[in-house]
Amino acid sequence: MSALLLGVDRADITPGRPLPLAGFAFRDGLGPATGTAGPLRLRTLAFSSGDGGGSGGAVGGERAVLVSADLLGWGFDTAERVHGELTRRYGLPARSVLLHATHTHSAPQVSRGFAPAIGAVDDAYVDQVCEAVVDGVGRALAALRPVTVDRFADRAALGHDRRAARSPSTLPRSSVDPAVTVLRFTGPDGVAALLVHFACHPVVHRDNVVTPDFAGAAMDLVERRYPGTVAVYAQGCCGDIDPLPSFATVDAAAGELALAVARALSGTRIDVGPAALATERTTVELPLQDGADPPSAPVVVSSLRLAADLQLLGVSGEPVGAYGRRVAVLSGGTTLPLGYTNGMTGYLVTARQLAQGGYEADEAPYWFGLPGRFAPQAEGVLHRALAAALRPR
Repeated sequence: MSALLLGVDRADITPGRPLPLAGFAFRDGLGPATGTAGPLRLRTLAFSSGDGGGSGGAVGGERAVLVSADLLGWGFDTAERVHGELTRRYGLPARSVLLHATHTHSAPQVSRGFAPAIGAVDDAYVDQVCEAVVDGVGRALAALRPVTVDRFADRAALGHDRRAARSPSTLPRSSVDPAVTVLRFTGPDGVAALLVHFACHPVVHRDNVVTPDFAGAAMDLVERRYPGTVAVYAQGCCGDIDPLPSFATVDAAAGELALAVARALSGTRIDVGPAALATERTTVELPLQDGADPPSAPVVVSSLRLAADLQLLGVSGEPVGAYGRRVAVLSGGTTLPLGYTNGMTGYLVTARQLAQGGYEADEAPYWFGLPGRFAPQAEGVLHRALAAALRPR
């Protein structure tokens, strides 16, 4: 049986000078951020299935990397640049890298694939972030050590259906999954990393100030509670999930999530089976409404399997909660779906939501540079792609 090796890294990507922030169109025209309420982090987990003999590396076997950044998202332009450099420097193919964003709406823009009104690009900052990713991956790969992985679960009542909240008289309320999943990676010197999976838009903070919002702030709290551990946030299918209005501050929401992590780790361990590192990547074309040119939009689906009963499944868009529930059913709960991974197509809505209309279905496509709305058939295409990615190769 192959061992699972892990190397970790954490870096600061807070801009060193005031820059415009990405995420809210109402900030357009406000100018650069007026301050910093919290640091932006770049957290890296490097995996290998080699035997780990000796210091700092694997002997043969599969390698994979998960990078989680306190950013709005990775556009296809920047993701392609980073993937190319990781291949050149470390021989990592694109299929072996999950470039993920926590989706804070209070960090600088790093892609030209979005409408300028939701964040102007600063080339020097893009260079800084790309270099930080490449350097962080290198450090993580150089620090590979054998680990065991355990899974834990709890709940956090942080989110609500934002579509129903915005149009309570016309849209039915959908259920919101409050599940918090924690993966604990334990090495020879103790807990090396915690991966925290949850689904909720990090939009508690709306001022023109840099912050990782509750997702990054919660990881800082977790790292303080468990010294020596790198805590990585994995954003789920939160396209239609916002924080409850009762969580009026980043600290309040972050504290709620950090408490759920602590409860999970004090609870029952969920067996994930033997280590089984494998990666896959595919691109599917989702059809757009009739008359759109081009007639479809690409979505990248990226799979990172860590154990027989543990898989991360990344999607290059903002999938709504229904897709997360679908993955849970299809996988028997063994797969954690991630949005905001390896590019950004736009909001991935259901056929029902397309019929209902609203921001995610009608307006958002144009903010992401798409020539039109998705066609109702897009849901079936994406469902089939997700189902195919869940089957072990």
